[in-house]
Amino acid sequence: LFWLRLFEFKLYPVLLCYRRSATYCSPVGLQSTLMATTPLLEQSADSGSPMQPPYPLKDLDDNQDKLLKGLSSEEAARMTKLYGLNEVPEKKEPLWKMFLRQFVGPMQIMIEVAALLCLSIQNWPDFVIIIILLMTNGIIGFVEEKSAQTSLDALKAGLQKKMPVKRDGTFEVIPVQQVVPGDILFMRGGDIIPADCYYLSGDPCQCDEAALTGESLPVKVPRKDESGKPYSGRRMWSGSILKVGECEAVVSHTGVNTMIGEAAKAIQEASSKELGALEGKIIDAAKVLIGITVLVVVLLFFYMYTVQDVPLPDVLEMSLSLVIASVPVALPMVMKVTLSIGAKEMADEGGIVTHLTALEEIASMKVLCSDKTGTLTTAQMTVYYDNSCRCYNAFTPEQVLEFASIASNEANKDDPIDSAVLQAYCESVGADSIDAAVAARKQRYKLEKDGFVGFNAVVKRTSAIVKNLEGRTYFCAKGMVDVILKTDPKDEGKHQWEVEHYATMSQDVHQADFTLGVSGFKTLGVCVRVDDGPFKFAGILPIMDPPRHDTKRTIAKIKKSNVAVKMITGDHHNIGKELARQIDLGTDIRTPDCLKPQSDSAFHIGARDETILHADGFAKVKPLDKHEVIAVLQRKGMVVGMTGDGVNDAPALAKAQIGIAVHGATDAARSAGDIVLTRDGLSPIYTAIQISRRIFKRLKSYVIYRICISVQVVFFLACLALVYDLRFKALYIILLALFHDLQIVTIAYDKQVASPFPETPTVMGLLMQSYAMGILMFMETMGLIAFGYTFMSDTFRASYEA
Repeated sequence: LFWLRLFEFKLYPVLLCYRRSATYCSPVGLQSTLMATTPLLEQSADSGSPMQPPYPLKDLDDNQDKLLKGLSSEEAARMTKLYGLNEVPEKKEPLWKMFLRQFVGPMQIMIEVAALLCLSIQNWPDFVIIIILLMTNGIIGFVEEKSAQTSLDALKAGLQKKMPVKRDGTFEVIPVQQVVPGDILFMRGGDIIPADCYYLSGDPCQCDEAALTGESLPVKVPRKDESGKPYSGRRMWSGSILKVGECEAVVSHTGVNTMIGEAAKAIQEASSKELGALEGKIIDAAKVLIGITVLVVVLLFFYMYTVQDVPLPDVLEMSLSLVIASVPVALPMVMKVTLSIGAKEMADEGGIVTHLTALEEIASMKVLCSDKTGTLTTAQMTVYYDNSCRCYNAFTPEQVLEFASIASNEANKDDPIDSAVLQAYCESVGADSIDAAVAARKQRYKLEKDGFVGFNAVVKRTSAIVKNLEGRTYFCAKGMVDVILKTDPKDEGKHQWEVEHYATMSQDVHQADFTLGVSGFKTLGVCVRVDDGPFKFAGILPIMDPPRHDTKRTIAKIKKSNVAVKMITGDHHNIGKELARQIDLGTDIRTPDCLKPQSDSAFHIGARDETILHADGFAKVKPLDKHEVIAVLQRKGMVVGMTGDGVNDAPALAKAQIGIAVHGATDAARSAGDIVLTRDGLSPIYTAIQISRRIFKRLKSYVIYRICISVQVVFFLACLALVYDLRFKALYIILLALFHDLQIVTIAYDKQVASPFPETPTVMGLLMQSYAMGILMFMETMGLIAFGYTFMSDTFRASYEA
């Protein structure tokens, strides 16, 4: 038993440490701590709203110079007292409480009752054995958690991130945990924004908010304010990535007061993981067994003490034997050993299990909800230059793509549109790399001095002037279709134009643009001018975040395992619908409107629930909408899995019975998930389903065997005492129970074939199988006692007659 526990001690702390340490692995140290379970910081005792910044928003225009001075050390200290550190304080469990918790539970309590019975009859050998067994389990469990906590603290100390912050008029690099509202941050491309802030000065920037909103394309900062939301165009959210540009920004909110504080609250409400489906049913079945045993002990005690006049010490020892026989002492240990072996197998297949009960739950999973961006898709924009490309004025798709590549900046590899265009151009010409393709093109088209005009949020286009080998000058531009058709002189762009035959061309192009939009594509317009000729609209390049190469095949396998798959994305409805069609997911993709019942009546709520149950997916949803979908499916009795990669997925990952953070997920998603994939794509999920269903069969076989043995032994001992006035020493029963567990633990390596259907354990099912077999075995044993003398050896006959 000790060595089995030691095996668990070696493997399980690593898994536990990984799960807990993921909470602190955020590149900025903030996304992680927002996943903690501390209540959101309140502005006052009576208000649950986030605290507001220490400056009015109008200062972004009126007192920008004052804001750019930053804070003094004294002001920063005052803000720290007012707002706290840029993190959520960790609430640690006291060590004494952690230690005592190892001795609470139905199994542990029954063992403790057995120890008290030994103590009452002064049966010291049995008492010592039981205490050693109890303390061994408790101490090793405590050491497991303590070791994980120690590793976590060391990891947390080594992962502190820093950023330039203006203090006392100069920039100094400080830990991001010390950032407070009013601080001035200096950020450059590649930095993860550590707090909610407002853009003040610098280059036009692009922020990747895919982890927060699911939107594939970066947003421009600064940009036009949203209607009714002043200064929203300068907003930069905590957890997003600054992809392009350098800027200075003023911090407005930190810690749980940031935008993802709402997500943190949802995670807080959902983060207390319940027992696994199988584990809960097993414990319920064990409780029934213990309850029946207690009833048998009471009846036996009364009968032996009052009717048979058996001495009290003998009655207590017999009761002790029955109590020990009824308790599957090693059941929790065997379950964890089996799950740990499964977790190791899962790790070899590309998935790290951070919550062992997830391996039980996946066997029962009936619905898998998946995020789109980065999960079903590659999270990399792809330009299509096949038949889906719309060409005009006798240009070919290859020519349209080449003109677009001329108007792209190969040096700006962080720009998703330029990178996608250049990658497509590289593939179209068969070059080994983008650099090789661009170098070959530059041999034919020479860029004029100051001929390239880059993108900015106002003009919404890029352009380039080049000259070919024949000396002809080409003006190429790409951008939003409307802008490429006709520029707006008010945008102060360097080049202004209107394409030839604008009136008729505009109608045709807008119709084609609409059609592509319905098909789920984003679009890029391209125009060209040769020498002093007219500006001609060359064509429309469709752009899409394509599905991963194995997504369609994996979804088919998962569906074949009788697990429904639903897509939940924050992207546009048409994009989600087209992707669902490409991967054979289904085309019944709904919008958030269907998630709200028309009224609070039971009829409308039931209709809403049925819609969610039968839909193939949902688009344009917010993080809490995903949370609501999971909750509705769970109320319908479904065991739900959820995959995701961003902060916007974290609440749903925590709410689902099985949260799966895909490869490359943010720390927030990893901390909220139960399984972290280490390989691209969803294929490890199908593998996890197969492994889990095999584990389920192994554990179910063990539980049925162990309970039926307990039933046999309890009934057998009671019958011997009541009918034959015979008794066993408690020590023999302890050894018998341990030997039963030790010889069956090899079932963790048993060869099993995964079921084609989700496994749904029931207490009644476990009890009926185990009790039927246990009672049958009890009757066989009693038959041997009663009639064995007729066919057994002379020794047995002599002992029977004695």
